[in-house]
Amino acid sequence: MKDLIEHMARAIVEYPDEVVVTEEEDEDQIVYRLRVAESDMGRVIGKEGRIANAMRALLKVAAIRKGTRAALEIGEGVGRPGPRAEPESELEPEPEPELEVEAEPEPELEPEPEAEPEPEVEPEPESG
Repeated sequence: MKDLIEHMARAIVEYPDEVVVTEEEDEDQIVYRLRVAESDMGRVIGKEGRIANAMRALLKVAAIRKGTRAALEIGEGVGRPGPRAEPESELEPEPEPELEVEAEPEPELEPEPEAEPEPEVEPEPESG
């Protein structure tokens, strides 16, 4: 089963020589630990963990066929660091000074002249 995990991992990573699988006996199962280059972690895990879950499913099938239980743990640990964001400073950033915005005076509006009521117009009688 260790060979199965190595084979799957080596097929999808950019640095196959840096794939390391260790095996550890637990109480009722075998725990396999997969280590790959830091830059290959995304390839091994996949979007939303789909690749990792598929590898675990295949390992589970192989374990059942052998009459045992197995688990797969994936982690980084071999060389080749991937791209990283700059480390954040441990100090709290200084708050930016708040700028006082001077409110512009609103232009004075001239009052609208009151409209005079329209005179009522009586309808003309229809001749018929």
